[in-house]
Amino acid sequence: MGIAALVILYFYIIAPSHRHPDADKLLGKLYAHRGLHDGNRQVIENSMKAFSLAVDGGYGIELDVQLTRDNQLVVHHDASTARICGADRIITQTDYADLPSLPDGSPIPLFTDLLALVAGRVPLVVEIKSHGDHDKTAAAALAHLRVYQGPFCVESFHPQIVRYVRLYAPDVIRGQLASGKPYTGKAKSYISHFTHKHLLHNFRGRPHFIAYDCKHRASPSLLLAKSLFGAFLVAWTIKDQPLLDKARRRYASWIFEGFTPKQ
Repeated sequence: MGIAALVILYFYIIAPSHRHPDADKLLGKLYAHRGLHDGNRQVIENSMKAFSLAVDGGYGIELDVQLTRDNQLVVHHDASTARICGADRIITQTDYADLPSLPDGSPIPLFTDLLALVAGRVPLVVEIKSHGDHDKTAAAALAHLRVYQGPFCVESFHPQIVRYVRLYAPDVIRGQLASGKPYTGKAKSYISHFTHKHLLHNFRGRPHFIAYDCKHRASPSLLLAKSLFGAFLVAWTIKDQPLLDKARRRYASWIFEGFTPKQ
C-alpha cells in the first residue's frame, strides 16, 4: 500500500461526521463538571445541589449516567459508590433502593430528577458511562432525552456508545471523549491508549465533536478533525483561569471544575 493510500485511509479513520447539526445553543458555553460542586464535600459532585447551583449561576452542566441493576438511570461517575458515598456498592449490580446516600444525606440522583430540575434552562453534556451493558445504558439515556425539551449533547469514552448513538439517534449531537495524556500503563494497554489519543475510533461513531483533555498536547488527529473536517472541540477539565484563557483559543466550549471562571 502506497503512502498516498495510507494517508487517505488515515483521514477516513479519523474523520468526524460530515453532517454539522445546529449546535449554537451548546457552543461558547462554560459547563460545570459534574455540577457546581466545591470539591470539599460541602457540595457533592453529581448531586442535585451541585446541579441547582450550576443552573443558578447560568452554567451548563456536564454529568454522568449509568444503569442500576433494576434499570434505573442514575447520575454518578464511578462504577462504585465507595469514593463518594463511603460504602462500596457496584451500581450496575445494585438496585436503586439499595444504593447508599450521598454524604449530604440526599439520594444519588435519578436522571429524570436532573432533567426536571434543569428543565431546559441551561445546556447539558451527558456522558454515557460504559459500566455494565453500554448499549442498554445508551438506549435508556436516549429514551429520556428524546422527550426532553432543552439543549443537550451526549458523549462517551467508549466508541461503541458513540456508534450506538450514531445508528439509533443520528440527529442527536454526539461526541467522542479522548485525552492526550502520556501513557502510564495503569488503566489500559498501549494500543488502546494510542487509538483513543489519536482518534482512531472515529470511523465507528463519526462524532460531531471531540471532547479532549486540554491539559495535554493536542494530537495531530485532533487538530485535523477541527481544521480539515470542521469538528468542534470541547475542553475538559479546566481547573484554573489561566488554562481556561488558553483553551478559549482552540476549543468551542469548556468544562470547568474547582474555581469560578470569568464569563
